[in-house]
Amino acid sequence: MLKNHKRMAGIAVMVCIAALTAFAGIALAGNGGWGGEHCGKHQRHNFKKFDKKLGLTDTQKAQAKAIFQGNKAVVKPIFTSLHAEQKNLQSLIHADTIDEAAIRAETAKIAGIQADLNVNRAKTGAQFRAILTPSQLAILKTLHQKNHTKDSAAPVPAE
Repeated sequence: MLKNHKRMAGIAVMVCIAALTAFAGIALAGNGGWGGEHCGKHQRHNFKKFDKKLGLTDTQKAQAKAIFQGNKAVVKPIFTSLHAEQKNLQSLIHADTIDEAAIRAETAKIAGIQADLNVNRAKTGAQFRAILTPSQLAILKTLHQKNHTKDSAAPVPAE
């Protein structure tokens, strides 16, 4: 049972990573982000990669940092809430008795929180794109399309 739980958690992580857009890594870059130290390092690495590919100026880097740092205060409580609701859902799923209504209600809460995160991601992405030049926007669009093509071609792990 624990092995299946770990496998499902691993699959969930892969699906989440695959779902991120090319600029999502940039939008969440910074000191620690929402995934702790390891995830923050990964995001800073992604930001550096996009920084080089987009050829951001020092001014753009400073503007991007301000956008993403400001977004942290908004995103952190949302992720805290998401984590708590996911724990609640896991408790319901693994309870001795199945309460379908409670599982559906908890799943709906999680969907609402994820919707909030997606709207925030879109808004933050729009703020970031607003500081880019037309040629940088074209590069970002190309990177996004390559990422989307790569993600959609990734095989789904078997159970």
